[in-house]
Amino acid sequence: MARPKEFDREHVLARAMELFWARGYEATSLGDLVDHLGIARQSLYDTFGDKHQLYLEALDLYGKRYGRVPELLAADLPMRRALRLLFENTIDVGQGRGPGQKGSDARGCMMVFATVERCPRDKDVRKRADSHVVALEHALHQRLVRARRDGELGPHHELRALARYLTNGLFGLSVLAKLGRPREELVSIVDVTLSVLG
Repeated sequence: MARPKEFDREHVLARAMELFWARGYEATSLGDLVDHLGIARQSLYDTFGDKHQLYLEALDLYGKRYGRVPELLAADLPMRRALRLLFENTIDVGQGRGPGQKGSDARGCMMVFATVERCPRDKDVRKRADSHVVALEHALHQRLVRARRDGELGPHHELRALARYLTNGLFGLSVLAKLGRPREELVSIVDVTLSVLG
């Protein structure tokens, strides 16, 4: 009879996600994972496969837990207010001021940094990153369509291109926040980015 696992798989996966999120893939060794997760190396292999497979599961968990963008954009807020909150939240998370973060915990978006670190050589990460971008663009496009319908946005914008522009702005802002650029500088970038809305 097989011995029952002596740990909670979801709890261990969440802890792995936190470590990968803080350090990235390359800087996290198997030894780091074993020490941080408190499980034996063989148990890690038996449960998750190799380090790469564990990383992919951690990215999937991140997407489920922190994919708040569509939720925020679907909220009953004026378009400009919703977008400003989205951009300012990106700054806060990148600088360690997000929900549940300590001031020194400046992690930014795990998916953005997975993209920077692992693409294009890791097709599995690229697939997840591309899916993330498509979902973000779609959520932004839907919000812009609603804004036009409600008279918040004029007819002169090409909405799909505008959604891509805003997606690009969010990715870039996340990287600059992670670099520790001053908040006032980042907010000024948000001001310019959102000024295209008219």
